Amino acid sequence: MPAGVKLDDELGLVQQALRQRGLRWTDQRARIVRTALATHEHYTADELLALCRRDDPRLSRATVYRTLAVLEEAGFVEGLDAGDGKRRFEHVLGHEHHDHMVCLHCGAIVEFRDDELERRQEAAARRHGFRIERHSLRLYGRCRDCQRGKGGA
Repeated sequence: MPAGVKLDDELGLVQQALRQRGLRWTDQRARIVRTALATHEHYTADELLALCRRDDPRLSRATVYRTLAVLEEAGFVEGLDAGDGKRRFEHVLGHEHHDHMVCLHCGAIVEFRDDELERRQEAAARRHGFRIERHSLRLYGRCRDCQRGKGGA
């Protein structure tokens, strides 16, 4: 977790956002949100469900999917199409912007930041009179291991 950002502070922000959307802050929803925000890997909804069910086996798949949708809409998590038909999510609240390279063979996801790419995107937006509010860049291909025949999947 980035310096100065506390999980309890993040939970408070999410709780407030959910209530503003007319959603109740239930124990199950709190468990899902806490697990999603404490997980700093890329995960599918089903992987998040499995993590949450360790503490509450009764937790429904629908509740996880609905909660993830709200978290994504509110900007607390970001979804990523990894090219395998499974949507991956990551906790972005309080994290610096980064982009992704996705291996279409083994599913590996590599996070990167390139300041030159960021500057060029901003310059292109200025040239077109466009104000960027958010963006994502995903590069799809084969990771080094898969190019060498060492990748999984």
